[in-house]
Parts: sequence; structure tokens; C-alpha cells
Amino acid sequence: MSANRTCDHDALPDLRGIPGLPMDRSVFVIPNWNESFVGMTKCCAPNEVHISGDYGFEGCVLWCLIPDSFLKTQNGQKLEEGAVLDGMSHCIRAKTGISRYISGGQVKNNAASLRTTLFGVGVWALLAVGMLV
Repeated sequence: MSANRTCDHDALPDLRGIPGLPMDRSVFVIPNWNESFVGMTKCCAPNEVHISGDYGFEGCVLWCLIPDSFLKTQNGQKLEEGAVLDGMSHCIRAKTGISRYISGGQVKNNAASLRTTLFGVGVWALLAVGMLV
């Protein structure tokens, strides 16, 4: 739900100042008000929308993990950070009719997942070579 207090629609704290925001993940943030909450809920699905903020922004920040559908093209290629954040912003505008607002975010490559995949491929390769010998 949106905050019961008045939040500045043109201000956001630095990402590091948002309690609970995972700095190692791809996230999108926007100020909290009724229309923005509706847009975030629609555009972040299936991911949850979180209400956060601290030091003057209490309850005034909405954030979510960016859905995979915004991170990659249809053929699986990763998009640049600007394209991803623009896509999320466009979605919010389209779902709410809001034409002007501040937003922020970051796009992180999931290196841990890539390492795990490469490790798994390496193990299977060793097993396959061992069976041939």
C-alpha cells in the first residue's frame, strides 16, 4: 500500500540509502504515491514491490527487483542498463498515465549464477571425458 504521508514526487535518496534494497541485484526505484504504487505493482510483476526509505524518505520509496522480461531481449541477449531502466519507466507511464516523475535503479549482471552454470558444465565435461577413457 502507499504511504499515508505526503511524499515528494521529485526526490529519491541515493540507492545505498534505501534500507533493504539489495545492492547486488537489478532494482528499480520510484517515489511512493497511489498512482506510482499501482504502476510498480503492474510493471514489477511477478516480483514484489517494497516500500522503504529512511532519513526524510520514510515510507516514500518504492522498489522492486527488475523482472527478467525487462533485462533481456526476446532472443535472450542482455540489455544495457539505460535500456532496462527506460523500459521500466515507460511501463510505469503506460500503466498509470503519469508523464513526469523521478526514478532510479541499477542493472547488475548475475555473475554468481554464471559461475554456477560454468562449474556445472565443467563437471559434466569431466564426467563425459572420464567415461570415454
